Amino acid sequence: MRWVALLLLLANAGFAGWILSGAPGRDAAAAGPPVELGELPLLRESRGDPAATSVCFTIGPFEEEARAEAARQRLAELDVEPRQRMTRDQEVYGYQILLPPRASREAALEATRELQAQGVEDYFIVSEGELENAVSVGLFERKRFAVRHADYLNDLGFDAELRLRTRERTRYWQDYRDPLERVTSEVLESLSADQALQRLERACN
Repeated sequence: MRWVALLLLLANAGFAGWILSGAPGRDAAAAGPPVELGELPLLRESRGDPAATSVCFTIGPFEEEARAEAARQRLAELDVEPRQRMTRDQEVYGYQILLPPRASREAALEATRELQAQGVEDYFIVSEGELENAVSVGLFERKRFAVRHADYLNDLGFDAELRLRTRERTRYWQDYRDPLERVTSEVLESLSADQALQRLERACN
């Protein structure tokens, strides 16, 4: 009987080993993935952050703050998080022809008498600033006319210079985020009115 008990013990041990090694019909979910596969990413992690794929734009420039504010309110109604931004730069609004500053006012007056002798009547002496005692001999809106007049004076023997007339200009822009493309071409047209506006892509902050 002792050998029969020994055989039963060995059979039970073999059956238990067969079960632990993965018997057919065993629940696969309980076994877990092989170690070399690593951890599988969660679905919400693999989709990424929706904000990272958003596209951002800027609309402008608006010359008047009131129009810029009206545009900001219209964009706010579309829920695109508009932010108004202001820039300043130098605007060229004309051209000036000058004879460079003379050493004294008397020297500047002598230059005007020489201009008169050549038939040039449009001039004035600058009385202050860094151009004091220079002689202005023409103001122009268009560059080609200014260049033509400077060349004419130089041909007469004067040392005429062309200078830009500039002034500080403030302009306004509307930055916004539009991942759902809510700002359509019709909206842009309504914002433009009689202004020449641009819509440019920009990095999302």
